[in-house]
Parts: sequence; structure tokens; C-alpha cells
Amino acid sequence: MASENIAEQVKDNFFSCTICYQPHNRPKALPCLHTFCESCLSDYLHSRFEGSRVFPCPMCKQDINLPSDGVAGFIDNYMVAKLSDMVLSAHFQGQADVNSSVHASTERTRLLQNNKAQNLEVTKHARLFQQFGSFGMEPHQFVHISGLSKSIYSDEIVVADCSLNKISVFSLNGQFRTSFICDCSVRDVDVTPEGNILTTVSRAGSALLREYSMDGHLVASHGSFYKYENPFGIALTRTGRTIVTSLQKNCVHVLTDKKKQSITFGSHGCGPNHFSSPYYITTNIRDDIIVSDTGNNRIKVHRSDGTFVQSFGNQGSSDSKLFYPMGICTDKNCNIYVADANNYRVQMFSPEGIYMASPVINTYEYGMDVKPVHVAFHHDDILIVAFQGTRFSEIHAYLWDCNQFIPKEDKSCCSCLPCCSSTAYDDI
Repeated sequence: MASENIAEQVKDNFFSCTICYQPHNRPKALPCLHTFCESCLSDYLHSRFEGSRVFPCPMCKQDINLPSDGVAGFIDNYMVAKLSDMVLSAHFQGQADVNSSVHASTERTRLLQNNKAQNLEVTKHARLFQQFGSFGMEPHQFVHISGLSKSIYSDEIVVADCSLNKISVFSLNGQFRTSFICDCSVRDVDVTPEGNILTTVSRAGSALLREYSMDGHLVASHGSFYKYENPFGIALTRTGRTIVTSLQKNCVHVLTDKKKQSITFGSHGCGPNHFSSPYYITTNIRDDIIVSDTGNNRIKVHRSDGTFVQSFGNQGSSDSKLFYPMGICTDKNCNIYVADANNYRVQMFSPEGIYMASPVINTYEYGMDVKPVHVAFHHDDILIVAFQGTRFSEIHAYLWDCNQFIPKEDKSCCSCLPCCSSTAYDDI
């Protein structure tokens, strides 16, 4: 029967471990978002990387740090386990049209295809107006998106692919401009005031960062005083300093405007001054440092000198809860956007960490494991989201009016300033 064939395809493509090719048994999610059986991961490590604290993902080859308590320390992928039980036990009986449940709520985002934007019924969700890129090996395609940034001085969007070690440049309307391959492993990216690309790197000698021109010429290598850091997230402050996260040491490095060593803060743990796999990082107009503390399922805010300010979020699926937060950015009002990867959505929080909206939700509509992995915000009220899944890699741009969330008391000033610290926001 057709429904049985569909069930079999879903089982093979989404609910089967790519190591043993059997349904997931105690599925564990790696930081790169790929999922495997706990026992398969243990066998994989024992047979190939015995004694090593870093190993490549069996799928995308991204370097993964082994938790202190071993494979058991990786996050359980409850979503895969629950969906596997639901779908495979039901065998799709009477449910051949799975989209009927996906579209049950009129307030859910309508993820669009064929590049045709539609009007949303409410403004709590963003409106897609552009999408570009696809999975593949061509210059304009991606395999595994790990970095995303936009230039504040032009309309250029920069994308890093950690699988191909490729950096690509597009215009805001999705026009492909150029791409180049690096002779090292690239992670996240940002754009300097001079219009150059800064990327976190590994397997590049002892360099922490590399700087390239937009056409791919190597300008400089920075951070030779760091070794074996496994750097990932990167952000530039308004004063020209560079902020980098270290997955190896679970800390944050602050470099001077000359890319020299300045301060380092954080260590492994779950306290206010700790991190667990701090993948991505951003800043606001006050140069506060905002970190996606992925392993702890929370967002942390620090002053530019490393002083802890606040944290918000914990594991869950309801509004304000986070499950494997990845990319992070801020808008002109200092609102914080989080790629809530394993909840298949992008959430928006006030500068004080109060949940405000979910501009993008239900990203599994594109595919069972398609998740938002990074976000960026353009000054013209455009939210840019990078999506990643099995044979799926795309960039989508959404229209999103962040001014509708300015506090009622004074809509003439930035909501991240002390005078606007009230938590009363306009309903939308």
C-alpha cells in the first residue's frame, strides 16, 4: 500500500541511525545536529578514537567534543524518539496527509516554497520573501551551513560551509556573487568594517581566525597565541574588538581591535560563569556579549569585560524554553533572536530575556529534520535564517517589523537603554 511505502521511506530517511541503519535506540544528538544511537556512537568512538576527547561526526565530519561523562553526556533527542514511536506505530493509518496536523493552527508560520511570499494571518510570525541556496557541491550551494553574517555597510550576506570549508557571498536578494574554498576548517563568519570576512578556523596551524577579502584572498591570520581551541562562534563589537567562543575550553575570548589577546572568561559547567558548548555569540549596541550556551540550553549575557549579567532559557518545548539553541543575533532595538534548533523554530526575546514571539516555527515542514541553525538581522527589518537538514541547506529571508515590540512608555528610543527597561510591550 502507498501508506506503507511512505512509512518505510520515513523510517529509512529520518528514524534510522546512519551507523547501524536500524531505528534509533536511545538517540543522541550531537552539537552538529546529527543524531545516532547511543550504543553506535560508543562503538564508533571505541573502535576509531579510543582515548580522544575530540572526534569527527560520522556524517558531516565536524569536530565534536566528547562530554566529560562520555557519550551518555550528549543530549537525548526526545523529538526523534517520540516522532519515531508515533509515526512507525501508527503506520500512517488514516493519516496519509501528514500536513493536516502541521497546519492545524492558523497562527503557524507558512514556510513557503517556489519563492512565493504569502500574507500571514497574524504578525506574530515573519513573512518569507526570499530564499536561496540549496544542498549540493556547486559554487552557490551548501552541504553544511555553519556560519552566517551580513555586512552592515552593504547588502552582502556571507555564508560558511564547514563541510566543504567554503565561504560564499550573496546579495540580500539572493543573487550569488562569489565563493572560495579555504585550506583549513572554517566555522562561523563575520564582516569587518573594512568589508573583509573574518572566520573562525581550525587545522590552520595555531591560528584562531583568518581574514579574507570578499573575493577570497587571504589577508591575515590572527590568534596564533591560542592552540587547540576548536573555536566556533565569532562576533565584532562596535569598538572593533573580536569575540570568539572556544568549544574545547568552554570559554569566550575577547581580542583587541588589533586582534591581540585581551581577556578570557568562562569554563565548563552550568553556573553563571560557566558554559557547555558555547557555539554562537553576538553583541548588542552596548557591546554586551550574548552567548548561545548550547549544552546548557540557555542564553547568557555578559558585559564586555566578562562580568555576568543574566541568563534565560532552559530545556523544553513551550514558549521561552530552548532545546539546543544555536545561532543568535540582535536587532536595532537589542531584541535577541535564537535559532532554537531542536524545537524547529526561531524565538525572539526582549533585551531582558522575556519571551516575545516566534517569528519562524515548524521548520520540519521542509523535512523531518530541517532545523534553523543560524540567524542574522538586517537593519531594514529583515530576519535572515540558515536551515540545515538531511540533504537540505538553504538561506531564507523574512520581513519582520521589530519596532512593533518597542515598549509602550517611549517608542522613540532604543529598548535596550536603561530608560526603557520596562517589560510591558505592545501586543501584536
